[in-house]
Amino acid sequence: MKFSHSLQFNAVPDWIDHYVAYDQLKKLIFQIEKEKVEAFNNSTDPEKTSSNISQGKDKFLSQLDLQLEKVFDFYSQKETELYNSLDSLDHLLSACMPDQNLHHDTIQYPNFNTPLTNLDSTVNLPVHSINEVVVTKENRRKMSFESRMSTQTHDTHHHEYVGQLVDLRSQLISLYVSLSELDSYVELNRMAFEKILKKHDKVLDGDLKSQYLKKMVLDSRPFMPQTVEALRAQIERVERIYADAFCNGHVSLAIRQMKTHLRDQITYDRNTVWKDMVNQERKTLDAHVKEKDAPVMKKIPFTSFKIRADLFNDLIAFLFSITVFIILLNVDCFGDRQENYCFALLIFAACMWATEAIPLYATSLMIPFLIVPLGILRNADGTQMAAKAASKAVFQSMFSGTIMMLLGGFSLAAALSKYGIAKAFASHVLSRAGTRPRWVLLAIMSVATFLCMWISNVATPVLCFSLINPILRTLPDDSPVGPCLLLGIALASCIGGMASPISSPQNIITIQYMNPDPGWGIWFGVALPISIISVVCCWGALLLVYKPDKHVPHLNKIKPTRDKITGAQVFVMVVTILTIALWCAESTIEEHIGDTGIIAAIPLFVFFGTKILGKDDLNAFLWSVVVLAQGGMSLGNAVTSSGLLEDIALKIKDGVQDLAPIAILAIFCFLILVFSTFVSHTVAALIIVPIVQQVGQNLPIPHPNLLVMGAGLACSAGMGLPVSGYPNMSAVMMEDPTGKPYLKTKDFLVVGIPISIIVTLLIFTLGYGIMAGVGY
Repeated sequence: MKFSHSLQFNAVPDWIDHYVAYDQLKKLIFQIEKEKVEAFNNSTDPEKTSSNISQGKDKFLSQLDLQLEKVFDFYSQKETELYNSLDSLDHLLSACMPDQNLHHDTIQYPNFNTPLTNLDSTVNLPVHSINEVVVTKENRRKMSFESRMSTQTHDTHHHEYVGQLVDLRSQLISLYVSLSELDSYVELNRMAFEKILKKHDKVLDGDLKSQYLKKMVLDSRPFMPQTVEALRAQIERVERIYADAFCNGHVSLAIRQMKTHLRDQITYDRNTVWKDMVNQERKTLDAHVKEKDAPVMKKIPFTSFKIRADLFNDLIAFLFSITVFIILLNVDCFGDRQENYCFALLIFAACMWATEAIPLYATSLMIPFLIVPLGILRNADGTQMAAKAASKAVFQSMFSGTIMMLLGGFSLAAALSKYGIAKAFASHVLSRAGTRPRWVLLAIMSVATFLCMWISNVATPVLCFSLINPILRTLPDDSPVGPCLLLGIALASCIGGMASPISSPQNIITIQYMNPDPGWGIWFGVALPISIISVVCCWGALLLVYKPDKHVPHLNKIKPTRDKITGAQVFVMVVTILTIALWCAESTIEEHIGDTGIIAAIPLFVFFGTKILGKDDLNAFLWSVVVLAQGGMSLGNAVTSSGLLEDIALKIKDGVQDLAPIAILAIFCFLILVFSTFVSHTVAALIIVPIVQQVGQNLPIPHPNLLVMGAGLACSAGMGLPVSGYPNMSAVMMEDPTGKPYLKTKDFLVVGIPISIIVTLLIFTLGYGIMAGVGY
């Protein structure tokens, strides 16, 4: 929880205006930061810039002094008020028990209706019965509060006395709660000053905390050790008074009873504040969001019913896919029942994935259910496989070393993110990039590409967006630098999706169809040069289109994280490096480990076994991606087993066999580029890569691995639209402080499409040369 929320959540609601205005001070810091950057960009006089910085510091100090004075005044007022109340209550309780006068037939009850300053007045009342229990000062401690309340008497004044005693008990508990809240008030404000000074020093590169906190805050009366000790002594005094009066002298019992009331009060306050915080958060968010229009309704043809437009579109897509599926089941396209049914299933899955009539992973879960009843799988002799054997084959195809490697990659990503290693690395790199926009852009794009090699391209853009927030909040209004940086991160993350075998699901699917497995060494040898050149070209295109140096000469500098390296971080790095090293050496140790999936088990059992990762981290894995990949693998197995894949590949081979391998690769790369621009990169790999593999295998000179790897890399090249991959979708959702989106579809079209084409050209030129060089 952010400290601003924690402060509001733990504050006493009635005192909320008397706490340190933490959010106001934080906004002032960011405003000073923005003015500092603007002054640096607009002024050529260093002395004037220094003067502006000094004025900002003075403004902050002035506001800090006002907050300190506010806390001092309120504390002094409440301290006097509560201490006086405690003295009065103590005096009153010392006289609240009646005395037995041995020389008169009377009991003297204190007059509780008199003011607290006049406690000597008593009323003489006759004793009506010898059976009445007379309470004396001597036996006051020997009787519990409940016993005194239950004393049987017909004396109306005694009943008044008991009722007033209950009121005094309530006042004492209320005083205990107030003193405890005052103690919490002091601690929360001390933390607020400490946090805001730390924020000031971090954002503005100052050294104010050590000076102001020691000389001003801790020397102010509310925060002095002797003041805090005196306050806690008064709380202990209340506990003793309560124990003597109502708990037979047992202090521990008194504390337990009063803390029960304190907890109840805190629970009530927090529930109230929590509701207020939620409402306020909603108002804040709604301030930047347009009012949602009523959902568009569409009438179902030939009926009087209406449904939401989005649901109607999904229903139409689903019915279209079902219709195509039924038609193809009854059309003889290949002269073989298994191939016809498999082709119908392939087209049906492609339509469902492309239209997203239902979630992608739900379609994947439907595929195994259809494969077995349709009787698509064949035995080695060409006969139809029995249902039991077919179901076993389907489930075997859904879990393999490739899926295990995907899970191993998820565990590495989770550990690197959870322990701040990825963020620490990124912030240190960016802190050395300087303030020129062109170098900051290149640095953040390089960081995004590198991080995508190890953590998902879903998490990487979000991390990078948060890292450049200090830059975004100090930019002038409508500056093109913000869109330039965000688009650079998104496109670099897409490019980073091809850089390592675990950087994206499409790479995992690609490796599944390569025999032998290329290993990390060959993959790096092919993918890294393409990625590096692509990032440089993308950087140049962004500089050409947005001209960031012209609009903002200098950006706010990113500060590196100053947290100390922990043992857990060292452990995570050792396991990560060991796992990657073994993956790179997989070809040399294949006879001992058998498959890369076995190596992927290392981070899984080490991280979860040592509790570096927990159950929540396991639940946070992208299981939808795993299920999507498994569905694709089961479909790939069905297409292969039925003979459909070979039949399609032979027909395509007849049209391309006279072409050079580089021309065949170019055709498939551009086909996948178009497909992955409009549809998910992973879906493009699921549908097209198996066909490419069979075409390459049936060429006069087989080149299956060359075509498959090239096609797999091309899946990451589609980045010309906001819907082209997770990074683009994350970037297009980013908004400035006024709620205006930084990026529009035009930005992706202008930069994304040319870069997509350049990346594709690099794959079937430079990539082809490297793959041919390694024997593919």
